[in-house]
Amino acid sequence: MDPNVAPSAVPPAAPEDYAELMAAHQGRLESFIRSLTGDRDASKDVLQETNLVLLRKAREFRPGTNFAAWAFRVARFEVMTWRRRRGRNRLAFDDELVAQLADTATGEDGAYDVRIDALRDCLAKLPERQRVVIEKRYLEGCTVAELAETGPENANAISQLLFRARQNLLKCVSRQSSGEV
Repeated sequence: MDPNVAPSAVPPAAPEDYAELMAAHQGRLESFIRSLTGDRDASKDVLQETNLVLLRKAREFRPGTNFAAWAFRVARFEVMTWRRRRGRNRLAFDDELVAQLADTATGEDGAYDVRIDALRDCLAKLPERQRVVIEKRYLEGCTVAELAETGPENANAISQLLFRARQNLLKCVSRQSSGEV
């Protein structure tokens, strides 16, 4: 974006481009919100509220600016609103800690893409049986019991296979993230 052009002179994003940006950031936004709320159900509610605000403010977003930073800022305010509505809970984080968590999570956003790329690469390197069971369990949402019903292994064997696959993924992603490959 040209710094000499006033932001108001830059046209808003086309609706289909904006929708693609929103869709591409849903997982990251939900993770960010969940890290601040500590509650899976609440994070889904706050994500919905965040999406409503993002849709209402769609005309304010300018192509070429950082959508993720903008969306995370909106999400942070929505978490604060959720906290005020919910009232104080003795197990809840205080506002200062939530602000620190939000700052840290926002700063980590750039590393997210690197880790996702490493995870995709490492998934492809897993032995086929491990890759299949990881995909069925985490992408398709099958339970261990369901996997045991459809395959030759019992639930304990499936659990062991998942454990080994997760360990392999963790080692592989750690190596790639540290540049060892």
